[in-house]
Amino acid sequence: MTGPGPNGAAVPTHRSSPAPDLFAHQPPPRADGRLPVTITHLEIAPADWTRRGLKPALDVAIERLEAPSGALYRDLYDRVGRPWLWYERRLLSDDALAALLAAPGHELHVARHDGALVGYFELQDDEIVFFGLTLDYVGRRIGPWLLDRAIDRAFARGSVRAILNTNTLDHPKALETYRKAGFRPVRSEDKELKDPRVLWPEAYRWPPA
Repeated sequence: MTGPGPNGAAVPTHRSSPAPDLFAHQPPPRADGRLPVTITHLEIAPADWTRRGLKPALDVAIERLEAPSGALYRDLYDRVGRPWLWYERRLLSDDALAALLAAPGHELHVARHDGALVGYFELQDDEIVFFGLTLDYVGRRIGPWLLDRAIDRAFARGSVRAILNTNTLDHPKALETYRKAGFRPVRSEDKELKDPRVLWPEAYRWPPA
C-alpha cells in the first residue's frame, strides 16, 4: 500500500499495527495543525552502560552503509519512522540530505532479516540520531539488542559519552528502554511541531492503519 509523501512521491504506508495500543498515547490531530511534544534528552557514559540485549531468536544481520543514496535513506526513514510521526528529514532538499549523509562523523547501520528491513540506527559524532524498528519486528525483543549495537559502535568510535533524544510520540516504552540501558535524562523541552497527519493525511493516516 502506498500514499503520497511530503514531496508528492508514492511511498509505502505501514501495515496495520499488530498492537494498536502502541499508538494510544499519540494525541489526535488538532484543527490548527500543531502537534505538541515533550522531548527528553539523554546521555550515557561507558561506565553506566548496562548491556541488556539478548541475541534475537531471528538471524538479524547489521550492515554499515558506506555511501547511502538519498532515496535509500528516505525509504529507511519513512518505513521506520512514519508510525511515530517522523517527517522533518523528508523536508530536506536532495542537496541538503546528500551533504548530511556525507558529513564527517556520520554513519548509517541497517539491520535486516532474510532481506527484510528490521530497523536501523544512525550516528553523527557523539549522537545516536535515529534508532528504530519497522512494525513487523516491534515486540520481538530485538530493540534492546540493536540499541546495544548502537551504543557499542558509538563508544568504539571514541565517544566518551553518547547522547540521544526521544519524545512523547515515540514507542511508549522508548524512554524506559533507554533508561534501562543506562541513559540518564539531562533535560527536557516542550515544543509544537507541524502535524504530518494534517499536512499529508493520505500518508500519515489517523487512526493508524
